[in-house]
Amino acid sequence: MDVFRTDRIRNVVLLGHGGAGKTTLTEAMAYLSGITSRLGKVTDGNTISDYDKEEIKRKFSISTSTVPVVWDKVKVNILDTPGFFDFVGEAEEAVAAADAAVIVISGKSGVQVGTQKAWELCEKYNLPRMIFVTEMDQDDVSYREVVEQLTELYGKRIAPLHMPLRENGKFVGYINIVKNKGRRYIEKDKKEECPIPDYSVEYLEKYRETLMESVAETSEEFMDRYFGGEEFSVAEISAALAMNVGDGTIVPVCMGSPVNLQGVSNLLDDICGYFPDPSTRPCAGINLNTNEIFEANYDFAKPKSATIFKTIVDPFLGKYSMIKVCSGVIKSDDVLYNVDQESEEKLSKLYVLEGSKPIEVPELHAGDIGAIAKLTATRTGDTLSTKTTPVLYGKTEYSKPYTYMKYVTKNKGDEDKVSQALQKMMAEDVTLKVVNDSENRQALLYGIGDQHLEIAVSKL
Repeated sequence: MDVFRTDRIRNVVLLGHGGAGKTTLTEAMAYLSGITSRLGKVTDGNTISDYDKEEIKRKFSISTSTVPVVWDKVKVNILDTPGFFDFVGEAEEAVAAADAAVIVISGKSGVQVGTQKAWELCEKYNLPRMIFVTEMDQDDVSYREVVEQLTELYGKRIAPLHMPLRENGKFVGYINIVKNKGRRYIEKDKKEECPIPDYSVEYLEKYRETLMESVAETSEEFMDRYFGGEEFSVAEISAALAMNVGDGTIVPVCMGSPVNLQGVSNLLDDICGYFPDPSTRPCAGINLNTNEIFEANYDFAKPKSATIFKTIVDPFLGKYSMIKVCSGVIKSDDVLYNVDQESEEKLSKLYVLEGSKPIEVPELHAGDIGAIAKLTATRTGDTLSTKTTPVLYGKTEYSKPYTYMKYVTKNKGDEDKVSQALQKMMAEDVTLKVVNDSENRQALLYGIGDQHLEIAVSKL
């Protein structure tokens, strides 16, 4: 994979309720960008991002996986997160590393608890976001209802960019509200211009009005033109949208059917066009030598520094520390200083992970996401920097595990094996804890929920 400059990087986390279609959407993006030559399915257990045995068996995501896709010369690091609450720690890790979010909503189920949790996470981390409604190919799905539910919850920030075209109940295309034009799908992702049907005009006008109001509010000049009845050009609308999406005053709504590759290329275009690159987001730590604030701000010209936002300990892959570069350019032969553990780490190779597939890269620029193999002392949450400029970044807050069970080993001599395996699992999963209850002489395993503990046992 090529090396990308900071302005050519977008770090996007996919959030939403379990079963909303995040992994299917990731798969469609990977296929359209040319990473895979076949479209995997969650039901077949062959998707790029659900590669763990337990995920394949249970047919849902358990841990966050990264899939970098290249679209229009921009590298989009997709972080596909689990939707079920038992694995909330995984979503929290990914949100801390992302610069923007796509909240995925099932068109069939509409806004669910997981949708609202995803929104709250975005608010907490001040993430620009977009909403993508899936399953538009299903007959009884109402896009309008989903938009109304969202508007009821989040008010005027919700702005649809597309609306579906249906013929005899079938999803055949969409209307681009920015361009005010209809598009019909010819085959999977190819499309042609088509007239806007009369039945769509009422809602098109309503959605377009919402969009134009938001554009008008970006400057006084635009406001005057809007009240003077002037039309904005597509370029002006797009520039205003990028500004509004970046500061969170507008949340665009798009839709499609990832299973049929419909609407996915539009979403990728919007991610590249409207989401900010990392350099527009603040990032600061403490320089321990001077006790002054070190404003990294994803500037590649500053001293090297990175945070470990996730650890992967896979029996087949080995140990990988997932990093987000906060400043400078990290190279494969660097010696970095772990500020938390006060130890030096020599890097042997740098990777980007396409799901479970490590791809070697020579360097990673500020704002990029990658992986380092076999770091000995480094754990999730640690900071790597140079010894001359030791920088310490703040820690991510994770949900606390409250569900616990007593555990005993089946065979007498297995205590050490189980203990070692649990250490590895706890390195990977920040919400899994082992507590020795000395009063009652028992060992307790803590997790977020029953399903979380059940999967931990299954992995053991």
